[in-house]
Amino acid sequence: MLNLLAALVLLNLAPGAEPAGPLAGDAQIVIGMLEERCISCHGPEKQKGRLRLDSAEGISSVIEPHYAPESKLFLSISRAHDDLDLMPAKGEPCSDAEILAVMHWINAGAPMEQIAAHMEKRRRRSLKRESALDELRAATGALVHEITGQELGPVGLVVDYARRDTTPGAAALAALAAEAETLVELSFAGLAIGTAELQHLPALPALERLHFERTRVDDDTLNLLAARAPALRYLNLHSTAVTPEGLRALNSLAALERLILFGTSLDELQLRSLRASLPGVTISTGIDLPASPFTASGPRMLLLADASKGRIALLREVVLGKYEMLWEHSIHQIHDLHMLENGNILFQDSWTHLIEVDPASGKVVWSYEAAQRNRAHAGEPVEVHAFQRLAGDITMIVESGPARIIEVDLSGDITSSVALQVQNPSTHSDTRLARKTLAGTYLVAHERDGMVREYNSAGKVIWSFAVPLFEREPKGGHGLEAWGNQLFCALRLPTGNTLVTTGNGHGLLEVDPDGQIVWHLKQDDLEGIRLAWVTTVQVLSNGNLILGNCHAGPDQPQLIEINRDKQVLWTFKDMDRFGNSLSNAWVVEDAYRDDSTKSSDGD
Repeated sequence: MLNLLAALVLLNLAPGAEPAGPLAGDAQIVIGMLEERCISCHGPEKQKGRLRLDSAEGISSVIEPHYAPESKLFLSISRAHDDLDLMPAKGEPCSDAEILAVMHWINAGAPMEQIAAHMEKRRRRSLKRESALDELRAATGALVHEITGQELGPVGLVVDYARRDTTPGAAALAALAAEAETLVELSFAGLAIGTAELQHLPALPALERLHFERTRVDDDTLNLLAARAPALRYLNLHSTAVTPEGLRALNSLAALERLILFGTSLDELQLRSLRASLPGVTISTGIDLPASPFTASGPRMLLLADASKGRIALLREVVLGKYEMLWEHSIHQIHDLHMLENGNILFQDSWTHLIEVDPASGKVVWSYEAAQRNRAHAGEPVEVHAFQRLAGDITMIVESGPARIIEVDLSGDITSSVALQVQNPSTHSDTRLARKTLAGTYLVAHERDGMVREYNSAGKVIWSFAVPLFEREPKGGHGLEAWGNQLFCALRLPTGNTLVTTGNGHGLLEVDPDGQIVWHLKQDDLEGIRLAWVTTVQVLSNGNLILGNCHAGPDQPQLIEINRDKQVLWTFKDMDRFGNSLSNAWVVEDAYRDDSTKSSDGD
């Protein structure tokens, strides 16, 4: 049903008609509505639909002066509450008073003087604020950005020294005093910093989240912290030298909600005592095992591949956390694999040779050699890093080097071909995973370009997303300390959003159709786990996510299951059968699981 006020307006107000007795201060109400409900998605930070509503010019583009019922702004806020096109898309819809004020203001000719003056003042404040933040970045040497409050409460600043990989000195820490009232999150994760350096921290009355994981922090730091950051809600002390005696200082932190103590020296008795002294605090020290394994979620089969061990294998869980090998095959190189609906396994055993095997019999039922088939000339360099079995026994093959996608039949003959756009050509790194979407488009992760590009059947790029470096300088390597935007996988969700595994960006992004990041899993967001080269992502039938954590070293899991609240629900690590280069995985959900609906990334 339409909003009642909107229905009356549309029925009784002819275009251009002036309503009787317009409300006083309509422009002020319009300004308040724009600030509260619109500019967060249509302003300096985001421009959904390429629309900005923080300027007179942008506002004018969505109104028809004197014609409220024909103005996009009015129509978008006055739709029925169950209409998917109602704006704002998130949060509370506009009130009747706001809708009426917009109507009056537009029908009065949409006078812009008051609104334009407000937006200009807003712009100047924004420039002044950005200048202040630039000064803070220069003084601290840290990554500094503002948050909207959606995750951490009030609007405030996040200051991250860890992502600059530079241990701050006394002056850099003292400089935080300039933003002490707005600084809500601070990170020193992984830095060689302890009490000697942190004594230069100023009082931080607004600080809510603090990352000290893998630092030199000790008991003396906790005493200092309790006095200078009384509003702390979250404290990460993973892999630090704190003791039960020093942790007593946290009793004075009345707002504390979450405490991370992985990798500390506390034993079970000490942890029980600490929990008793902090009854309102969730203390995390490990992943709790289910009391009754397999009763609600049966055993899984795992299809895994690691070129460093020369193995692709199918495992089955026989006891909680224990797996037997059902099938294996030798490989030299691999970046993609699939379990097909008929139970066969489609994979590669080199950069050019694709193979389909029946795991029950071990019989090869199909193969394709890209170095020999469909080449423009003999010796043409080519590597394959992505492929997919489509309907009608057609196989999509993505060729790096020639930079194209071909579809071939069972005989290996090309049925269609699409040219790819590559800015930094590389036979090895043009692409990583690619999938054909339900809409018939091709979603391609271009590793070396740091780009996701979506192509139509004619080869036109219809959507793209550049993986950001988040203001950090690239750093070579493959492990935990590397940094870049060399993505591995892009997966289109039913919502229209896209999941992107950022490779050596150590994380997972969810991006909306406008290219805005709506969810971000970062390297140290998972308790007790560090992400390295994030490769594959799989969406289970229950909505949970399975991540591949490659090149993370022997102390980190190779596969991780999480939910959207970033809680770790399951991990897998087998450094004997699969080493530090487990690049590809697929979890085959058990047929008797409560959440047994088959999930797929396009198979």
